[in-house]
Amino acid sequence: MQGTNIAGVQFKRAGKIYDFIYKNINLRIGDQVVVETQKGLGTGKVVVIGFQDGEQSSQKELKPIIKKVIKDGKNEKKSQDRKLSDEEMSDLAKKKISKHKLKMKILKCESQYGGNRVTVYFSSPGRVDFRDLVKDLASGLKARVELKQVGARDETKLLGGLGVCGREYCCSSFLREFVPVSIKMAKNQNLALNPNKVSGGCGRLLCCLTYENETYKTLRKTLPPIGSLVASRLQNFSGIVQKSDLLNQVVQVKVETSEGNSEIKTLPVAELTMLKKSNN
Repeated sequence: MQGTNIAGVQFKRAGKIYDFIYKNINLRIGDQVVVETQKGLGTGKVVVIGFQDGEQSSQKELKPIIKKVIKDGKNEKKSQDRKLSDEEMSDLAKKKISKHKLKMKILKCESQYGGNRVTVYFSSPGRVDFRDLVKDLASGLKARVELKQVGARDETKLLGGLGVCGREYCCSSFLREFVPVSIKMAKNQNLALNPNKVSGGCGRLLCCLTYENETYKTLRKTLPPIGSLVASRLQNFSGIVQKSDLLNQVVQVKVETSEGNSEIKTLPVAELTMLKKSNN
């Protein structure tokens, strides 16, 4: 069968996956490869392997995988060694920032394959004129330097850490792309609207609020609002809904007894019929 071998490559942990074509290379998931990118050669990790036959039309022309990095080959690693390590580049960048008296926080430095291009990620409360800094860094690193300012979410993704759940941040461990999160999702899940409870390490709303939001929306559709008049299909009585349990799909209903008193009954939603819906 005629077609094209395609490999999905990620350049960062939990980063976006990019497709590349390859020929005459025996690849497995987990292999480190050298690929051609828009910014030059780069190294990444193979996370997906696929095949595209001739009948499938590709929307865009894919760039090739140049070669596979030999895991146990020290000579291969030496051939791509930079003049400085990522940590050393970060230290140099911090010294240069202090020299130029700029309000910037260096987050991470990354070098392209071969060390001819360096990307410096930083955060800042406002816009920064770093033109002189770029020239100074390029001279010190002997490479082309690109500075990228990132927001609070991307800063947390780069640095990593532990969330309020005790696990590693979703964004730095497996979440490849950020999705919109609203305070309405927290309300929909009956969470306390305390910033310390619903905010992540970035200070923004927790990404995990989106994981179960659709389930809560579906369950809420079957739940009678508090104050609604409902009747039991299995028992001969009606009453007013006082309290509801969304996940267990049960409600507490206030029922008037024949003696003129009232009692609270806990009933499953599936057993109830809505007589009058409350506007609450």
